[in-house]
Amino acid sequence: MKLAPDGLARLVSAALPDEGLTPADLETCCYGPDTEILGDGDAAAVLTMTGSGGLAAAWIVLLVVHPDRRREGRGRALVDESATRARAAGAIDLHLGTAIPRYVWPGVDFRFTAALALFETIGFEPYGAACNMAIPTSFRAGSPSGIVVEREDGGGAASLASRSFPHWLDEVERARAAGTCYAARAGGETIGFACHSVNRAGWIGPMATDPERERSGVGRALLGAICASLAAAGHVEADIAWVGPIGFYAKAGAAVSRVFRNAKLTL
Repeated sequence: MKLAPDGLARLVSAALPDEGLTPADLETCCYGPDTEILGDGDAAAVLTMTGSGGLAAAWIVLLVVHPDRRREGRGRALVDESATRARAAGAIDLHLGTAIPRYVWPGVDFRFTAALALFETIGFEPYGAACNMAIPTSFRAGSPSGIVVEREDGGGAASLASRSFPHWLDEVERARAAGTCYAARAGGETIGFACHSVNRAGWIGPMATDPERERSGVGRALLGAICASLAAAGHVEADIAWVGPIGFYAKAGAAVSRVFRNAKLTL
């Protein structure tokens, strides 16, 4: 029987108590389309695969072993099984973490020493890094003249994402449905969006401004609205996930809080 979200949450809580991952977070990230849950209540892996026609992309979204069952080869066995399934589906590489649009982390946290050592031993090759930034939810910023920032209840944010940021469309649509998507508009036209708590409660992202309206204060206004929403929900600090422009967020008082290794195994 496949491990249920509450069972996976208990395992993650025992192995990674500081992560604060809830059953709802894990159901979103690990039980979406194209995912398989391997293992049991002592050790589990989440494998995501997409593709067709004999070509596939594959990711290990989560690998976790109960502290009482470590050093028994369970983690390696789950990675081996994931690789075997990915290879059979036509994937040529198995990646760690970066399964847009449903991911737990954007890679392997550099603090997870045992995991890094395991993946290195198996043969995963590093190819980059990603980071999160932490920001106090007390941050606020006014809207530029003529710009209105409001909770999205229509299709403007999704239309902007479809046009300019299609890789974020799934997350934007889920955030709108959950009431955690905000849009910036000028004369009724949507020129930016920002979301929070899409994959993980309290995490900010995705955020984007129409490429033709960048550097106009729209992004800061959206970030302020997101922080206000999170503060109202009881969050004193929030993680900005998988940051791109570090300088933009640093000017708002955010600081790099976590760094993740990106790596892949050639199958």
